Amino acid sequence: MTYDPKSGQNWRTGVVIVPDMAEKAIKAAGATGLSFAGLVNELIKRMPVDENGRPAWADELNQQEALPITG
Repeated sequence: MTYDPKSGQNWRTGVVIVPDMAEKAIKAAGATGLSFAGLVNELIKRMPVDENGRPAWADELNQQEALPITG
């Protein structure tokens, strides 16, 4: 990853959203009057993390069902 948050520039990224999550996100964004990016920013802002930055829900992940991380 080459993005530096300290640059002050917005981070433009491409993500893969599976169809059922896309449907949920589109509906949630529309219901709140946000764009998809606005929804994602709001969700990240509200995401509880521990002192290491790890999301509170991370231990609940089934690693075999998670999407692969790609660069």
